[in-house]
Amino acid sequence: MKEKAYEKETARTRRLGPRTHLLVLVIASILAMSVRDDIQVHLLVALSVVYLVWNHLSRKAFQLVVFYCVCMAFVFFMPNVLALGTMKLIVYTMVRMMPVIMIGTVLIYTPPGSIMSAFEKMSVPKTILVMICILIRFFPVVILEMKAIRDGIRARGIFPHWYSVLKHPAMAYECFFMPLVVRCLKLSSELASSAELRGIECTNARTSIYPVGFKITDGIVVGVYALIGSVIYWTGGMIS
Repeated sequence: MKEKAYEKETARTRRLGPRTHLLVLVIASILAMSVRDDIQVHLLVALSVVYLVWNHLSRKAFQLVVFYCVCMAFVFFMPNVLALGTMKLIVYTMVRMMPVIMIGTVLIYTPPGSIMSAFEKMSVPKTILVMICILIRFFPVVILEMKAIRDGIRARGIFPHWYSVLKHPAMAYECFFMPLVVRCLKLSSELASSAELRGIECTNARTSIYPVGFKITDGIVVGVYALIGSVIYWTGGMIS
């Protein structure tokens, strides 16, 4: 079930190659750290949403936009008290890095086989390549495990209301994060076995059923993203 859900998502991200996603991720990281005004961050988020939609991840784009709006509401409407100062700083940092998170989501839902083939052509060391692929493959599975643990807690009636977690934070930690840690340990072993079964240690050249070349479309997308991002950066003072 989990493998089918992940394959369904990754099947939507095969329009552009992994190297394109990586280049756009680097550009988004530079822009996110360079912009100064909140309006520039909003525009970069809008640009990243278009990139997500282009890669058939409209649902993920909607979820991330809702999350972004919630974080912005928390930053602007929460009172400036000392107790919430650290929390507001963490949330605001997450808001500023939302363009990077969005582009990283596209890379996460790219098939690992495609990533390995593309990075091998870039002469990336195999130890780094294996680490990247397992890390990318690990995130979607962990999200599915978190949903399964949440459904199990609801089915047992431990927290009948949404605010019950706020009343018993220690119990919420014990009921949610402890099973997650145990599942993560098991998942790491399963992923390592799966990688070994698929020939991760093979020294021959790897083939792939996914297109891993850098096409004209890839270059156009990277150029357009960099161009629009540069315009957002240089015209930020004029817009504000």
